[in-house]
Amino acid sequence: MNIGIISLSCCEGCSVQFLNMEKEILEILKYMGINNFRLAKEINEWPVEIAFVEGTPTNRDEIIKLLKIRKDSKILVALGTCAATGGVPAIVNTLEKKEAMKIYNGVPPKIPIDAKPLKYYVDVDYILYGCPFSKEELKELITSVLLGKGFRNKRYSVCVECTLRENGCLLEEGYLCMGPVTRAGCKAICPSNNTQCLGCRGPYEDANFKGHIRILLEMGFSKDEIAEAYSIFSYEELKEVIAWLKEE
Repeated sequence: MNIGIISLSCCEGCSVQFLNMEKEILEILKYMGINNFRLAKEINEWPVEIAFVEGTPTNRDEIIKLLKIRKDSKILVALGTCAATGGVPAIVNTLEKKEAMKIYNGVPPKIPIDAKPLKYYVDVDYILYGCPFSKEELKELITSVLLGKGFRNKRYSVCVECTLRENGCLLEEGYLCMGPVTRAGCKAICPSNNTQCLGCRGPYEDANFKGHIRILLEMGFSKDEIAEAYSIFSYEELKEVIAWLKEE
């Protein structure tokens, strides 16, 4: 079985995270060949059976590239936040078109005014959330694929992982923490280092957004501050919630 790590528009942090696996990559190579990886190989082959795609399409050529990747691959994995939720590129979607054009000095931006996650364009088999993704979850996914088993993302919040690690609650300490509405799987790495969760893993299925927002409003945070926190990584996923907040 061979794999490829392919980049669309992004910072390529998820590709670097792959390289950070070091010894684990050697283990992967016992069972899988890495046929396509621009950051690590001079000669890349195509097609691949499993395509790990980071980033999000920001122009017509990249959309066509993504469609070809889907057509040629047996399994497509959305790798990291930009691929999973639109991530940081989707922040541009919060701007009015005229405002966005001013920022780009009247030149049409490379990023469209409607950046979308991969699932908007193609069927995605698996998603690895995070900015960057969790190395442990990648190993879980690869193991599941090799054994012919399904892989399931966490269906609870970062707060659960904070509790398991016996962290104090940063929300109770007055921080604008996104942990209550953010998907677990990172082992609460930011709160464990006394930094509030920024929501880079995106929302989980049963998140109580309105309850979280009302708590933040009662704490004295403005609507603009809360909307910005909700928009950083998951605007496309949460734009209806953000619209409700602004009307509240």
